[in-house]
Amino acid sequence: MKEYLHFINNEWIKSESNEWFESENPYTGKIWAKISKGSELEVDKATQAANQALTGDWGSYTATARGKLLVKLAEIIEEDSVRLGKIETTDNGKLLAEMSAQTKVIAEWYRYYGGL
Repeated sequence: MKEYLHFINNEWIKSESNEWFESENPYTGKIWAKISKGSELEVDKATQAANQALTGDWGSYTATARGKLLVKLAEIIEEDSVRLGKIETTDNGKLLAEMSAQTKVIAEWYRYYGGL
């Protein structure tokens, strides 16, 4: 069974509580993944990491440099849109064609903000 963790401060972590919730595939009715259940501790860690990023490298980048990174993220999302679409389809039961298209739209949002 697939396990999903939190990505905070450039590392994958489980919640401090070690609690999980299960995701059911609506098509099969079977549990397909466990997701680490976040708490205030994980929110605090993520907020601290974001604040550190702003006062660190990310905050020192020019707007152009940050924009280029967002565009690169858009390219990565677009390249992996089928795999991401399959994960979302398994999680929410939408059609694969619909989720793949929606994932590509997400990439466009990152391109948009990268251009700003």
